[in-house]
Amino acid sequence: MKRILLISNYKQGMGGIHAQVEMLHSHLNQEEGIAAYIFSTKGNTLIRVWKFLCLMCIVVNYDILHIHACSYRGMLPAVLGIIAGKLHRKKIIITYHGGEANQFFAKHTKFVRRWLGKADKVIVLSGFLKEIFNRYNIQSVIIPNIIELHPIVKQESINYVAPRFISIRHLESLYNIPCILKAYKKVLEQYPNASLDILGQGSLRDQLIKYVQNNNLTGVRFLGQVPNSEIYNYLKKATIILSAPKADNMPVSLLEAMNAGLLVISSKVGGVPYMIAHQQTGLLFESGNVEQMAEQMIWALEHPKEVNDIIIRAQQDVQKYSWENVKQQLFKVYG
Repeated sequence: MKRILLISNYKQGMGGIHAQVEMLHSHLNQEEGIAAYIFSTKGNTLIRVWKFLCLMCIVVNYDILHIHACSYRGMLPAVLGIIAGKLHRKKIIITYHGGEANQFFAKHTKFVRRWLGKADKVIVLSGFLKEIFNRYNIQSVIIPNIIELHPIVKQESINYVAPRFISIRHLESLYNIPCILKAYKKVLEQYPNASLDILGQGSLRDQLIKYVQNNNLTGVRFLGQVPNSEIYNYLKKATIILSAPKADNMPVSLLEAMNAGLLVISSKVGGVPYMIAHQQTGLLFESGNVEQMAEQMIWALEHPKEVNDIIIRAQQDVQKYSWENVKQQLFKVYG
């Protein structure tokens, strides 16, 4: 029995890295001859000190430490996991998430090289991150995120795209929800029956709600944090997913939307152009360009046949993110 410890700033029921750790944990435990466990380093300083002491005691029971890290505070699981793993001579694998690697590496080059260089293998999620790692002479292998694929509903030829939009990002500055709302405002001028569901929580929630109220943006609903298990139910009710981050790597919400048969409209940042080809598997615009985003939204509503073709290609493309495909690459790294 091969025992694998997944280490991250994990919090149950959240999206992003948390959801990836949950899915990986679930799939690994369904494989014969593997037992996987999650160890969370999340907490305040005192809690993290206590957790580190616990980690030092339990790593002896595992064959592989698979650490999930990202920039800034997200590097803490890597530091703690590497110290514990090296002392007990365990195999250490790091999966690096996040779209802010370039800025983080530039500011903390020695720190990043020192710690990532101690891992037996470093996994990145996209060609975007691999280019950054190559720039800093850090060896890495590309293994993409996993998504839970739902059966594809065959897309018949359509002559109408309903203006039902959805956003699934945290309500923080990085994800630029104001850009989405400003673009939606322009679309409302031509499509007053449009709707926009905003899923997610964050520090900008009150500010965003106030903007919607002050500008009389009809059809907007703030639905808060939705459990990952229920996301698909919301996706099925929408036709277009909107995303406008200032930086990103491989947003799983967009992959899930593609699988669910939605058109993706996203800012062209970080790893997004590596996973979505403009007018082939989605529509892209320059980050922060409200006019361009609104134009893409209106174009989609006016070109149903082209949108249908994009959706079909996108549904075919996301099959490569299934567990069956990803596990073949991952097990080679596990050895």
